[in-house]
Amino acid sequence: MKDSEKKMIIILIIVAVVIIGVIILLTKNKRGNGNQAGGNETNAPEEEFVNVLEDGTKLNTSETLHNTKVVDGLEISDLQLTERGNETVLLGTVKNTTGTVQTTVLKITLIDKEGKEIKTLTAYVEGIKPGESTELNVSTTLDYANAYDFKVSK
Repeated sequence: MKDSEKKMIIILIIVAVVIIGVIILLTKNKRGNGNQAGGNETNAPEEEFVNVLEDGTKLNTSETLHNTKVVDGLEISDLQLTERGNETVLLGTVKNTTGTVQTTVLKITLIDKEGKEIKTLTAYVEGIKPGESTELNVSTTLDYANAYDFKVSK
């Protein structure tokens, strides 16, 4: 093989390596830009009323959600809304301010910031004596921790 043929083969190999390198870089850049531009498609949206605790539990921080609501003499207060492992739990206190023992079904509707209903939860309240309180404990699957407010009805 002549020196000129050896030089030509070396030049072709170098050109091939450069072309392959450029193709690899372009392919990586296209993937990277696509993920950045569509970042919200793959990442969860920011949740305005949620604080994520160290163990991954989402804790609702909406002040409005913590306001006391009253329906037919039952006060619903001290709400805590959390989510962990795709289970949303609503805890609170139900106080009977009427003069009779109360047994009822409460429908608690979680509401987003725009006033749209997110999810309605059903709570059974049984035998609360006048002036007494009981714990409210309702859960559902999926993540509803980013609620802004709630309304309650029977």
